Amino acid sequence: MHIDQPTLFAVTAFAAAISGFMLLFAWLQDRTSKTLAWWGGGLLLVVVGTGLVVLRGVIPPEISIVIGNPIQLFGYGMMWTGARTFEGRKPRLSVLLAVSVGWMVACQFDFYWTDMPLRIRVSAILISSYLLLTASEYLRPKNPELVSRWPTIFILLLQAFGVLIRIPIAEKLVFPAPENSFTATLVPLGAAGLVLFSFSLAFLVMAMSKERLVLEHKRTALVDPLTGVANRRAFFERGERILRRLLADGGEAALLMLDIDKFKHVNDTFGHQAGDRVLCAFCDTAERVLRPTDVLGRTGGEEFACLLPGASLAEAFAVAERIRIEFEACRLDLGAVRPTSTVSVGVATTSDVGGSLAALMAVADRALYRAKANGRNRVETLAGPFLAAAPAGHMTDLSHPATMLREDARDAAAGARTAGPSGSGPGRHGESAVA
Repeated sequence: MHIDQPTLFAVTAFAAAISGFMLLFAWLQDRTSKTLAWWGGGLLLVVVGTGLVVLRGVIPPEISIVIGNPIQLFGYGMMWTGARTFEGRKPRLSVLLAVSVGWMVACQFDFYWTDMPLRIRVSAILISSYLLLTASEYLRPKNPELVSRWPTIFILLLQAFGVLIRIPIAEKLVFPAPENSFTATLVPLGAAGLVLFSFSLAFLVMAMSKERLVLEHKRTALVDPLTGVANRRAFFERGERILRRLLADGGEAALLMLDIDKFKHVNDTFGHQAGDRVLCAFCDTAERVLRPTDVLGRTGGEEFACLLPGASLAEAFAVAERIRIEFEACRLDLGAVRPTSTVSVGVATTSDVGGSLAALMAVADRALYRAKANGRNRVETLAGPFLAAAPAGHMTDLSHPATMLREDARDAAAGARTAGPSGSGPGRHGESAVA
């Protein structure tokens, strides 16, 4: 079957150009995704450059060879740049310009200008290098969760392999190719490869951009925008998952409920902006103390919860006390004054409560109210009898004085003075009196 090669290329170029325009249109809808602009512009330049190259003999060689190839190379370089920007890396436009200008300079030498197989081989090496560099950018991902990057890498490697095939057969590549020649059998394959390359990569690049956008929205929905820690929903989701896995393996965990003392007074006296700075300073302090495996979340205005996987009661007390001390030492510069902020902490463990995150939070919350009622800026637990029965060596591991622990044990045993007959502290209605 006779295939008109110029017509085949025209159809191929049109299809590839549509892919480029689709990417640019998608970029116009979301200007923050610059990778779409780089990829769209790159595909269009590849189409233009390749068109000038295959028109050699129809248009002057100075345009076809000296201008067409650099435009084509710059287009592939733009795709590499699109991959770099997508992964948060800086563009290297100097490399793109150097490669394209280098080609134009090389064409000024007779040995290069008159040797078409040499030019084909150099072009194949440069194009395949751009394709391999693009694939390598996606192999070092900013978001490993993106599923679309794997087929993208595969298509890029496949295209690079197809381009490298030109090197051993460079002497036989002539366009338009004579009928029934070896080159004539490759022209349809090359056209199909360009269509596959342009359409599949346009789709995959847009899919990766959409995946990242969905991922960022999901993360945003789970992060407190002011402090950067997990919000209430994220804390419960991660906490329940960690707790189930931990208890299934026979482990233990502790939970801290933390509340910044007299936070309303800070807002009323220094303004809400100062209050925001206090919240951020507290989170920075807590994250310095906590381990990477610990989960800190903002559960209310000035209330936070922290799950400590694998922590005993003594270890939880030590962590809470360190947070309390370091936060008290943190002085914010609010203009004429440098006020001191403090935090009260309630502690509960799975050994006393069980494996429910909600139950842990309820007990720790009651211990927190007890800390508020006993003067604020302290760490409390409802497990007073447990502390009193702990070995002396165990007690010395705690950060706060042993006298405070013994006082906590006596208060918890008395019950009625602080927690009531059932062990519960003051309710939410009583919080405003001690907050």
